Amino acid sequence: ACHLVQADQKQASADVLSFATIAAKLDFTPEKVAFFLLDPHPKMPNFPLSRNEAADLAAYIGSLRK
Repeated sequence: ACHLVQADQKQASADVLSFATIAAKLDFTPEKVAFFLLDPHPKMPNFPLSRNEAADLAAYIGSLRK
């Protein structure tokens, strides 16, 4: 609900980057994103992810890199 994931998505938070924008950052790596997802931080809701789930989500975000 927070990040824009698909172009036809109807709702997303205005103050967060889309997954495609995250993937396009010059310093993007799936490992960095997976670590970020596993490290609690105040801007994101607390949702428990396993290491494999975080790695899968990071790989998906990486697949959006153009």
